[in-house]
Amino acid sequence: MSSFKALFGPSREKIWRQLSSEVGGQFHEGGLLTQSAVQARADDWIITLDTFTQHAGNSHQTYTRLRAPYFNPESFRFEIYRAGMFSGLGKALGMEDIEVGHARFDRDFVIKSNAPRRVRRLFDNRKIRHLIDAQPKIHLSVKGHDGLFGKFPAGVDELHFRSTGTIKDLAQLRTLFDLFAEVLQQVCHEGKAYEDDVRIHIRRLRAPGGRIKDKYVLWEGDGPRRDAAAALGRLGDPAAVPALASVLEDEDTSLRAGVIEALARIQDRTAVAPLVRLLGDTRTADGARVRDRVADALRQLGEDELVGTVLAAFGGEFGRLKAYDGEYRPQIIEALGDALGGFSGTHAANALAEINAVEALPRLREVLRSTGAGNPTGQAISSAIKALEARAALPRAAAAADVDIDTLPRSAQESL
Repeated sequence: MSSFKALFGPSREKIWRQLSSEVGGQFHEGGLLTQSAVQARADDWIITLDTFTQHAGNSHQTYTRLRAPYFNPESFRFEIYRAGMFSGLGKALGMEDIEVGHARFDRDFVIKSNAPRRVRRLFDNRKIRHLIDAQPKIHLSVKGHDGLFGKFPAGVDELHFRSTGTIKDLAQLRTLFDLFAEVLQQVCHEGKAYEDDVRIHIRRLRAPGGRIKDKYVLWEGDGPRRDAAAALGRLGDPAAVPALASVLEDEDTSLRAGVIEALARIQDRTAVAPLVRLLGDTRTADGARVRDRVADALRQLGEDELVGTVLAAFGGEFGRLKAYDGEYRPQIIEALGDALGGFSGTHAANALAEINAVEALPRLREVLRSTGAGNPTGQAISSAIKALEARAALPRAAAAADVDIDTLPRSAQESL
């Protein structure tokens, strides 16, 4: 065994286990049909090292691969490899080499991109150039989101490295992980310390949630989005309100709870309208009803009376709601419509009838089709529909401007 090790060196498993420890990652042991892998996190991203084999006839070639999915809504693409490796292929496909303004780097590497200015900014980073130059063989690129491992969420692409053979050089592998972390930081966060950067947190929030899974998880979107929502609340910039409001109904309930809290902390009046709509939401988010979370947020925004008015209607008391003539009537009607399918559905239907909300008829009909009229809520919805249809059928009162003055008696003409 010692002579075998002397001839071939340490095993891949031993080197990769050590790498996993040094980069604070996780080693996945291979099996009969699976290859070993190392995964490590770098901020929002998961970097995965493994091998794969391509077969062509009776021959096969093993490659070492690193990959890291990331949010790339601009579809930025680049590809870099040492000059001479694939130059002929590049010319055959009609792709042009981009010079990035560093003479030796431009001489040694072929660089292609769909965004020349952006790729020049990327490779203006001295550390990235140094880490690339340290690789004896490199093919680094951004792969489209349809990928090799199933459909990625919209806007998610993959930073991808491959090299022939199985890399067992520990220093080289560490350098590759450093390279990935630096490139991802540059392309996603522009190389900035992003903790207090509102624009970058908005970008993180707009990334899709969920996860990408192959043999193991390659990418998780929920955690960074929740972190971004909390950061935007802490920073308190009103510019974040539209982005936060856009995910108020996200399927990630923990994110929704965090967004509601962030909007309350920012204390901007433009958050009131999107929050009022959610007063009819009886689902839970992180252990509490959305309605209760929203009510608390609106009170922090100074809307105690509005909250009391709507919650009273959900309890069957409609006097305050009938008297309400404020700017949030459309959002209140939406909240009542959303509540039709919940435990306060009967009162919500009666409230819509009481305030003559004929604009809610499509929603009432939709809910009635799904629930039927065989229960108290269905009966209340049916009654509301009849009352509102009757209201909608009434002739519109004519305004003075609509009346032809020549058709009126003289005394009426004189009074106009």
